[in-house]
Amino acid sequence: MKKIVSLLLIALVVISIGCEKEAKGEPYYVLTVGARVVDAEGNPIQGIYAYPEGASFCGREGYSDYKGEIGAWAYLKPGEAGIIIFEDIDGDYNGGVYNTVRVDISDRLSPSITPDEWGYAGASYIELGDVIMSKQ
Repeated sequence: MKKIVSLLLIALVVISIGCEKEAKGEPYYVLTVGARVVDAEGNPIQGIYAYPEGASFCGREGYSDYKGEIGAWAYLKPGEAGIIIFEDIDGDYNGGVYNTVRVDISDRLSPSITPDEWGYAGASYIELGDVIMSKQ
């Protein structure tokens, strides 16, 4: 058991380092998104994947938990993500197939700064609140 846990921790560190190295060198922006995914009655929906259009989350996966909550972050090229997509990619896993929701966040992003020597060009934290999804 200890061996499995050790291997999982090593894998997570390697993935994190790989993500960080991809972002260094060229300008990057850090986007952190928080949301709660619910149905029309306000019930939480588990297993919904959230990601910025044109990029994927790197570091912390963007799946909603059993309370419908998502907290994830991504490295992006400055000016890249103006839309966050909430998608039911698991089909019937959560009791139904939900329609994809697109949320425009372009007016809520912090302006990027001149990148430093590592390429860091700024960050935004956006709390979207409840994202309501309907069944297909």
